[in-house]
Parts: sequence; C-alpha cells; structure tokens
Amino acid sequence: MADKTALVVIDMQNGFCWHPEGGLQDKMGWPPLINVPAIVEANAALIAAARERNIPIVYVRYETLPDMANAMLIHREAAAATGLPAGTVFAMEGSEGEIVAEIAPQPGDHVISKTRWDAFLYTGLEPLLTGLGVVNLVVSGVLTNACVETTARSALQRNFRVWVARDCVTSESEQLHENALLSMSSLGAVIADGKQALDEAMA
Repeated sequence: MADKTALVVIDMQNGFCWHPEGGLQDKMGWPPLINVPAIVEANAALIAAARERNIPIVYVRYETLPDMANAMLIHREAAAATGLPAGTVFAMEGSEGEIVAEIAPQPGDHVISKTRWDAFLYTGLEPLLTGLGVVNLVVSGVLTNACVETTARSALQRNFRVWVARDCVTSESEQLHENALLSMSSLGAVIADGKQALDEAMA
C-alpha cells in the first residue's frame, strides 16, 4: 500500500500575492511576486486534483498578533521602518491574511497558522500530519526561496518525503525561484509539476 500523501499550500494570502484586497509586498516596499495569476490558477488545479483523490489539504498561513510581538525580529524591524502601524503592515489581519478567494479552504480542509518561515516551527503541523498517517508531502505556495524552501527542508529533516510543485510556487524574481528549486532538489526534494508530483507521491 502506498504511503499516504498530503498537499501543503503555503501562504497563498492576499497580502503576499499583492491582491487588490491586500498588498503586503507593496506596503513593505518589496517587489511583487512574479506570475501570480498563473500560480493561483495552477494551485487551483492542483487543489482540485487533490480533492478528487481524497488527499488531505493543509493550508498554512502567516499570522501574527496585531502588535507583532510574536513575529520574527527582522519582520518587526522591517515593519517599523515603514512608519505604518504594525497591524496594518505585517499582522495579516482581515483581508491581508485571507487565502486568495480562488483557492479558499473548504470544509474538511486543515488550516495552520505560523509566525516563521518554517511551517513546522511552533505549530501543530507535524502532529496533524502524523495523526493523518502522512509520509509524502506535496508542497506549493509562496515564496519559493523563503517559506516553501524552509518548510521543505524542515519536512525532510522530519523524515517526510517531499515533492515541490514547481508550477505552483513563485518568488520575487526568477533567479531566486530557480536557485531555491535547485537547492531543494540537491537536498532530496523532488521538483515536478503539480499533477506529476501528486502522481509520484501516491505511487
């Protein structure tokens, strides 16, 4: 019997995706993520395929306290440098923190909040996956070189097998994106298009 698979969708939130209802990248003075419409569409297709196969779907979202007291120091300092109140910049409240509507969680899906790049750090992700009997992870979302890569590395260290859906992840530049994919591949993650990743993880 094949080991159980889960799909982990990381930080596909309005704020990170520079959605009209939330623009964290813009507020922080960071460049927009590349190819966001295509990435959202690819994630929608991947999520639909996972649902058809009854694969558990875990959404991971960045969420801090309004005053950012539990956020990373570098994020608190970066937010303070904007001169805007912390809660309006990086706390991801309201529409900023919502998963983009096209791929919003459905009843039965799992949602994990985090305050670090690593979706396993200070969260219930590992117990959730272990309780579901999951061994194989397909990972999608943003940013390829930050939360996706850090989570993939962390998963590998926790003895999960990892597939990264390369058509479902993006970053602020093609160079950062491709370098991160190469780095993850060198450490043992399998880089494949989303549906191929699902096929291989379930084989």
